[in-house]
Amino acid sequence: MTDVPRALGGRPRGSGRGDRPADAQRRAPRHGGSEGIGLPRAVRASREDLRGVSTPGHGDPVRRRPRIHWPAVLTIARVVLVVPVVVLTLMRTRGASWVAFFAFGIAALTDGFDGFAARRMQLVSTAGQLWDPIADKILVTASMVALVIVGRFPAWAAWIIIAREAGVTVLRWVAERRGRGFPASVAGKMKTGAQLLAVLLYILPPRTAPGWLEGTVLGIAVGLTVISGIQYFMRAPSLLTDAR
Repeated sequence: MTDVPRALGGRPRGSGRGDRPADAQRRAPRHGGSEGIGLPRAVRASREDLRGVSTPGHGDPVRRRPRIHWPAVLTIARVVLVVPVVVLTLMRTRGASWVAFFAFGIAALTDGFDGFAARRMQLVSTAGQLWDPIADKILVTASMVALVIVGRFPAWAAWIIIAREAGVTVLRWVAERRGRGFPASVAGKMKTGAQLLAVLLYILPPRTAPGWLEGTVLGIAVGLTVISGIQYFMRAPSLLTDAR
């Protein structure tokens, strides 16, 4: 009689606890957790990596890149601010000069913040290293030309700075085209700061800043401009070596 339930497809009596381990083994999730049921090992590892969880054999967690490239935004903002600075400077009024002063100051501050943001967010790139100094040159050169037009900036200093910036920009472009890095030197970074400060003082309404202060800062800026330019061109043979 014990074979009748088995023939009818039923469960044999008396199996008792003997079937429980097999049933429990079938019901137990494989590879740890409900999310691992039926998923290949590679798929589960990818899902864990995307959550920022380190998995054995997959190294460090994947770092998500921000949706907004803030260093690029700051660089673009610096170029955009050139327009109001130039227009306000050409208006030749005291009020417009003050507004141009603050606009130029904000643009100058972005020069420091974009580099900091790029390093902080690990977004340093060859394109950023190329366009960041170009944005500085556009800001300084356009502002100087506007000041020369209204007779508030020495033309000789403007021509020295413009000639140097144009030459170094061409050198940087050629080096990048040949696959060579073109990092800014210490003198080059100091030059940029001195130029920004000099132009900022000259943008102020006339007779606002002491003449000796304007002349001193401008002299330092021109000196660093020439020195850093000579350094770059002395490095030109090694920078222009084709690295491909």
